Amino acid sequence: MDRLDMMRAFVAVAREGGFSPAARQLDISTSALSRYIAALEEWLNVQLFFRTTRHVRLTDAGQGYLARCLKVLDDVRELEQVGLDTHEQLSGNLRIAAPLFYGREFVAPVIAGFLQEHRGVSVDLFFSDRLVDLVAEGFDLAVRVTKPKDSAMIARKLSSTRLCLVASPGYLELNGLPGCIEDLAEHQCIVDQAPGAGARWEFSTAGGLVSQKLKGQIQVNDGQSASGFAMAGLGIARLPKFFVESALSSGQLVEIKAGETPEEIGIFSFYPPTRHLSRNLRALVTRLADEL
Repeated sequence: MDRLDMMRAFVAVAREGGFSPAARQLDISTSALSRYIAALEEWLNVQLFFRTTRHVRLTDAGQGYLARCLKVLDDVRELEQVGLDTHEQLSGNLRIAAPLFYGREFVAPVIAGFLQEHRGVSVDLFFSDRLVDLVAEGFDLAVRVTKPKDSAMIARKLSSTRLCLVASPGYLELNGLPGCIEDLAEHQCIVDQAPGAGARWEFSTAGGLVSQKLKGQIQVNDGQSASGFAMAGLGIARLPKFFVESALSSGQLVEIKAGETPEEIGIFSFYPPTRHLSRNLRALVTRLADEL
């Protein structure tokens, strides 16, 4: 059996959630589809699906293989485009999620330029700091400022930033400069309640990871607001640099070095492994990676 056909059969079962709907989608018999999957599992020497009389779901090995399979099939489709008209018009709708501030300030301008070039493409752009469920909410792509933890999603790094400790000159004049991470316990800290944050800050140091408990008058779930409170002299904030770059340049905020190792965080695009990476989505991801 052709291995690409076996892979296409596997992807169809994974996407459709069963052999019968996948067989209808591929326009082959259920028995033929079962033979494809059995041959693929024998070739890989691994079980790809858990099967019951009513349900089919991927094993852990199957989930890992699905992501790789989709990449191979996408590469094959891309190769098959060789010789076709490279100026063929992109078209279709894309549903994109991005963080509120970063999306508005950085993602939106890139998408504006992309849409000006590709008039056949339309975009539904959803700004929120909430961690959206791409599959359940029907998103094609999410841009996130994070460390890639969601193994169920395919991630591509678009850019990077770093976390900065910042405070206003007025706050530091009144309260002094923290000389080490432990000194933060005696300062007012503006705690970011965004997803994944909390009433502690973790720092990488030469001696390993340090978790510092914090106190403060205010907690907020928005980085832009945290930056504003820091500029107002209400305490020390720890934010990705893109939130505070302008204020650092103007002198409204000062960066604090407390003995931590500079910590880089990535800006990634995420899309579900079951989502076909269409030409317009591939083109947009490439554009984001080039310009962010």
